[in-house]
Amino acid sequence: MSFALSLLLASALFSAQDVPAPEPSCATVRPALPIGFESWSTRVALDAGAATRHAPVIAVGRAAELRLVPLDRLAPAAPPTRDLGAGTNAGMALFQVTRPGTYRIALGAPAWIEVVRSGRALPSAAHSHGPACSGIRKIVDYRLAPGRYVLQLTGAAANTLPVLIAPAPRGAA
Repeated sequence: MSFALSLLLASALFSAQDVPAPEPSCATVRPALPIGFESWSTRVALDAGAATRHAPVIAVGRAAELRLVPLDRLAPAAPPTRDLGAGTNAGMALFQVTRPGTYRIALGAPAWIEVVRSGRALPSAAHSHGPACSGIRKIVDYRLAPGRYVLQLTGAAANTLPVLIAPAPRGAA
């Protein structure tokens, strides 16, 4: 065997070992959802509010498909903390926390999340992504006391936005 042929065979063998196996298609994968997100795929359709007085209530632990409004129609509960540009969509919903703890807000598409109480946007505690193929784009954690909150969503390109608010499992964030 010639040196050139040996080198070619060795190169092919080395390259084949370095190539990772292809990822399975999302059509054939059923990812495990994070604890508390079991209702992610069974969403109720709601019209997001352009103002807090028209905002629907989202039950903690129940997923919703929020129909958003154009950003220029939003009367925000607190000034958005990010410049969102024209032509995006927004909306608000209310939710009630009965026990103190960390709560996770999951979205199925890109948007800016703000949790508002008493006219102020609260700081987030952590950020992560949902499992691959789950449809969960991002998860943002907030440490919350009992009370009523406004979920303010801005900067969405889509007209509808899958949303779920759930208590974080113990030991998270």
